[in-house]
Amino acid sequence: MAEIKTPRGTKDILPEEQKIWQFISSVVSKKCQSFGCNKIETPIFEYAEVFTKSLGATSDIVTKEMFEVRRAKSPDVLSEDDETKTMVLRPEMTAGIVRSYIEHGMKTWTQPVKLFYEGPCFRYERPQAGRFREHHQFGVEIIGDADPLCDATLIYLAYQIFKKIGLAKNLILDINSIGDSACRPKMKKKLSEYFEKFLPTLCPDCNRRFIENPLRILDCKEEKCQKVIAGAPQLVDLLCPTCKTHFKEVLENLDNLQIPYNLNSRLVRGLDYYTRTVFEFYDTDDTSRQKSLLGGGRYDDLVKLFGGEATPAIGFACGTERIVEKIREKMIEIPEISTAEVCIVQLGEKARKKCLSLVAELDEAGIETNCILGKDSLKSQLRMASKMKAKICLIIGQRECLDNSVIIRQMEDGVQETYKMTKLIEVLKEKLGK
Repeated sequence: MAEIKTPRGTKDILPEEQKIWQFISSVVSKKCQSFGCNKIETPIFEYAEVFTKSLGATSDIVTKEMFEVRRAKSPDVLSEDDETKTMVLRPEMTAGIVRSYIEHGMKTWTQPVKLFYEGPCFRYERPQAGRFREHHQFGVEIIGDADPLCDATLIYLAYQIFKKIGLAKNLILDINSIGDSACRPKMKKKLSEYFEKFLPTLCPDCNRRFIENPLRILDCKEEKCQKVIAGAPQLVDLLCPTCKTHFKEVLENLDNLQIPYNLNSRLVRGLDYYTRTVFEFYDTDDTSRQKSLLGGGRYDDLVKLFGGEATPAIGFACGTERIVEKIREKMIEIPEISTAEVCIVQLGEKARKKCLSLVAELDEAGIETNCILGKDSLKSQLRMASKMKAKICLIIGQRECLDNSVIIRQMEDGVQETYKMTKLIEVLKEKLGK
């Protein structure tokens, strides 16, 4: 009898590896919840139109990589109109989450809606290191916030996840803006004029992309195409004034958060639904073609494309297998997971910005810290902190920002005291017995 094996492009996750997967899941869950995100799960298979609408009917994923779901040939099933539609295994998560946002009326929820997810995705492509036909992703979607600070906050969350896992040492952020519907016609025109001269030199896929969407040529990894791409017009020079202002504020917020980044004018990401900010994280020690560890960007037009109201949105996705591979490569020791003892709540925009950097400062000092980033009342934020089982709550408002102070609240008895920020770490360590 022939040996029975796993299908090509899949793998078993054995018990000895589960500790790493559970560690990643725990870090992602804890960090996302501390940023006010709630978990969502969508079906592993969806109607194909969910992805043909969002990713583009001519995209590589739709034309080459989707697994179609076979249905039982039952007369009862085939008599139902909806069941005759083509269904596919999900190749990515964002489209399904946007479908869910509209279907369940999430526009009536408190905005923005912040969601995180974990789960398997499926793409029929050539298996290689860290890339499988069945692969797992975790990610975050923030729907309903157009503020450039939201872009920086999402990127900061991704950075904090990498930092907690132990992969921040050689981490760099590539970032770009690909504009919106106002900029895109000009971009496509300029790129078409440039690439038309090099069509005989470009690969067959790029010749197809030239007709369908010349921006996608910038995402090609073929060496001969990369040489041509190097001389292409820079997208940031073609942005409209509104998109330029948005991108400038995103970069200023990243500077304030001290996140190292590289302005990559060739970065476009491979999916049609992206607008404005796009980004990727990668390890500077990695010289492989597929070196991206995490990618994401804005998709402000996607909710409307699906039939909902115009709604700004941004998200990122990360391949879990790639992270497991990096943890093993760098021989990172997996720590035991502990719950956060301190939770930060904030009131006002200045306090919201200050909250992010304070989380990093306390983490550096060895104090496990969550933060609640939202526009909820103080009472509701304290209620959330109580659910998180925090021992101490740090309260920062407009006055505290001006005074460079913080209110320390003991969650057990509700006693509150105000301290200068310069004394915060010392006082917290004393109160927590560290």
